[in-house]
Amino acid sequence: MADMDNLAIDRSNLPRLRPGVPRSGAGPVRFSLDEVPARDRLAVYRDFFGRSVCRFEIDPLDGIRFDVDVMLHSLPGLQLFTGKVQGARCGRPPSLLGDGTDGLALVVNLAGPYLASQLGKEFVLDDGEATLVSEADPFFLTHHPPGGLLVLRVPRALLAPLVTRPEDRILNRIPSETSALRLLRSYVALAWSEPGIEDQAIRQSVATHLHELLALAVGAAPDSEAAAIGRGMRAARLHAIKKDIAENLNQASLSVAEIARRHACTPRFVQRLFEAEGTTLTEYVLDQRLARAHRLLTDPRRAGEKIGAIALDAGFSDLSYFNRAFRRRFGDTPSGVRAEATKMRS
Repeated sequence: MADMDNLAIDRSNLPRLRPGVPRSGAGPVRFSLDEVPARDRLAVYRDFFGRSVCRFEIDPLDGIRFDVDVMLHSLPGLQLFTGKVQGARCGRPPSLLGDGTDGLALVVNLAGPYLASQLGKEFVLDDGEATLVSEADPFFLTHHPPGGLLVLRVPRALLAPLVTRPEDRILNRIPSETSALRLLRSYVALAWSEPGIEDQAIRQSVATHLHELLALAVGAAPDSEAAAIGRGMRAARLHAIKKDIAENLNQASLSVAEIARRHACTPRFVQRLFEAEGTTLTEYVLDQRLARAHRLLTDPRRAGEKIGAIALDAGFSDLSYFNRAFRRRFGDTPSGVRAEATKMRS
């Protein structure tokens, strides 16, 4: 079953957002009710999150434990929200309309079921499915355990030019196997994990790619679809491929053909993705393997392991080739780098 952890986002080091405590910085934050007594949870969530963050009304579900543990992050023209909300019915009734909120929100069910209701439509989102919601019209989402979700909130004026008749896309079911939706879920992790995400140019680039993937998922306009495929889809594919490489560096058989097979594309497409970055997949994999070997050789917990075992763990099946490549990259032998690291620690 899908869950919020399959977005590969580490929540442990995120600053906590607490009621009554001013937020510091502009980075991602975590909001959880685990420190709030059960009897006070609904009131805290209503007062703090429902009224000041999303302008939602929240009602508990009978017989289901109410719990919230979510992460929030803002990028240019985009608010990201992912985590767990269970045991509640959240939404915007007519009484909350007219407050200037006029955005569109893509709601992705990571682990449900979720009951979505708007404009006379109502259906249950299964795991991995998504739908587009209008925040300018009454809607409700009913969260059942385990309550995993991902929401991308975008100003209507920003998304409207990218989508063919966005008013016709409201509360349409988007299947979980939709390619753009799957890539969007993978790419969302960049908003939290990309090392340079505090850089404004990178923040804008990530936001633009997410806007384009969102538009493709719900139905991009013909004149914007080619651009979206050219930028957002390629960026998301490259991110997914790099993530795949990082998770499988120890496989000596990692190749362009294998990567292409796993990501349902051609080897030439994979090659072009890396060529656009001024490298090749082979060069990128070698660079990542050498970097991993260096980290392992300088890790005191691995000090007793043979260098051959370290090489294998980094994906090198030929020890002689590993030694030559390592020396070209770092200007020293693997044993020399390990000895220097040991000397520095003593």
